[in-house]
Amino acid sequence: MDDTELNRLEAAPAVVQVMDSLGRNRGGLTRAAFERFRLLAQGRRAILVLVAHQPNIEELFEQLMAEGELPKHTELFSFHLDLRRAHRLPFAKVEFEHLDWESNQDIQCANEPIRSGSLRRYFIQGSFLGTVSRDSQGSLKYVDHHNARNPWQRDYRDICWEHGDIVKRDFYDDNGTPRYRNYIDQTGRPYLSVWVNETGYEYRVVEYDVSGTIHHGDMRDANAAWLSRKLANIGQAIVFSDEPRTSFTFSIKSPNIIHIGSIHTTHYRNNVDDSEGLKTWMKPYLKNMANIDRLVFFTDTQRRDFIVDTGCEPNSTAVLPHAAPVSAGLKLQALREREPGLFVTVSRLGDDKRIIDAIRAFERVAAEYPIARYRIYGEGPERNSLQAEIDRLGLRDIVTLEGHTPNPLDQFVVAEASLLTTKYEGFGLVITESLACGTPVIAYDVIYGPRDIIINGVNGILVPSGDIDDLSKAILSVLQNRKFLGELQKSAAVSALQFDVHRWSGGWREQLSHADVFLNTVK
Repeated sequence: MDDTELNRLEAAPAVVQVMDSLGRNRGGLTRAAFERFRLLAQGRRAILVLVAHQPNIEELFEQLMAEGELPKHTELFSFHLDLRRAHRLPFAKVEFEHLDWESNQDIQCANEPIRSGSLRRYFIQGSFLGTVSRDSQGSLKYVDHHNARNPWQRDYRDICWEHGDIVKRDFYDDNGTPRYRNYIDQTGRPYLSVWVNETGYEYRVVEYDVSGTIHHGDMRDANAAWLSRKLANIGQAIVFSDEPRTSFTFSIKSPNIIHIGSIHTTHYRNNVDDSEGLKTWMKPYLKNMANIDRLVFFTDTQRRDFIVDTGCEPNSTAVLPHAAPVSAGLKLQALREREPGLFVTVSRLGDDKRIIDAIRAFERVAAEYPIARYRIYGEGPERNSLQAEIDRLGLRDIVTLEGHTPNPLDQFVVAEASLLTTKYEGFGLVITESLACGTPVIAYDVIYGPRDIIINGVNGILVPSGDIDDLSKAILSVLQNRKFLGELQKSAAVSALQFDVHRWSGGWREQLSHADVFLNTVK
């Protein structure tokens, strides 16, 4: 970007989108954030902020811009890339013992057969030193260093990114859990030292810079201090945060910054109501409520609940439901035919999505309606356990895990109906995507989203949460009554129209305009 273009963009406050990480398999929250970012960054300086420790981040960033997912003029601010490349005091480098293992003739090596790459175990005088893992190209993947007195116990692991650069060293407790961590820069020196609790939460962070050391209470505090320094150099900015992990932004106070937050999930600890209080991640919201200029919700039900539960000022809230891709859905419906008996789910494969319930419901469905099929699109930590359940129930030819889909509409448009068995939602972007394809949704009756969007028996079916028997009955009800299914499909397409893209874009532009007006008053 040349100086002339930069000056033109800097005439208006910058749009800053803060995210934890970038993923190739983007879920609903990321898709929604990117769509808004593309809309609001037009004619403005556009900055994408990332705080996760993630390999290949620049490559992925460039790929997303090439694909049109991000505006062409987007700038990347990466917490870890910045600190890895920063100048700091030239203290001693980290010692990488594996270099000696591989060159010392007194150390013995045993090659362990693996499917790809190499795994070598090193010994000296019968004592186990550790393991070196390399990929098929010979680049280092990780090095495990074992305890001299208790050789079965791993002391620490050096973790590598591409080209074998060691970027992180994790120290383990007796249970094999990381409890202390050094992040390592490109010169081989630590740039952060952090303590880690049993859940992986990084607390007590020490940052090393040119002046010495800086202490932060936790990683979020370190992220906030870094971003505050970055924002101080760009002038006025409107900062968007959409996930609990990035709520640290709300602690940054400046007359040149407007904070707009969005809440994409239930704020209740038990996911249902306030009987057990609010979720732990709500603490930064409550602590910094006065510094949040606008909180955006996707259903009015949650907005009202949140105001009652937190005492939040109603005038600082707004409701902006996600837009339904109606035009794209209509075009696909004209081109594609539905597959009889097909049901789909598009979701991250996590425990909170309860996809295992839908799989178990299909055991009965398949017994009564043999042509029924269920395709599950997405990736996540539950993939192996879901596949094991499919195999256990003998449904391998009926229920299939299809992996990530880059365009959920392609899957919804060929299905008779979609299934949503989540424990909770903040809206459920997949609901409106399904409806836009004229595909009704059979969903558990949960907050927020399913209960707000689905009208039982009109554009879908609501099932008592967790009731697998009723879920199977609901699926069978549309398979066995084609007239009922046809009515649901017609109403699904009509109901998607209320989530008009022009209403959505107009609502977000209005929020941007309010932010501009406020910032202009403090110039």
